[in-house]
Amino acid sequence: MLLFLCFTSCKKLTVKEEKTFYEINVPKPDGYLTSAIRVTIMVDGKADIVPGGDVSYRGTYKIKGKKLTVIAEKEYEFAITSETEIKYGERVLRLQ
Repeated sequence: MLLFLCFTSCKKLTVKEEKTFYEINVPKPDGYLTSAIRVTIMVDGKADIVPGGDVSYRGTYKIKGKKLTVIAEKEYEFAITSETEIKYGERVLRLQ
């Protein structure tokens, strides 16, 4: 019973199609710039990240357990909270 509970409560993220996560609860931008984080992960292991602002970086990603690591111009580590939500520290990103 305990083993079944662990399997049903463990969070994981599968990538069968391109997924884009947007940071929520961020004030609307004035003009084009925003401080929101956006992460797109692709089936082939590539990732795009906009860490805030208007510059997107291409890199790769790895999923290990409850952790999503995006490696672009630097390394970003996200906690996987569900199939549709990840966290970067206290910042929450949701699948759109």
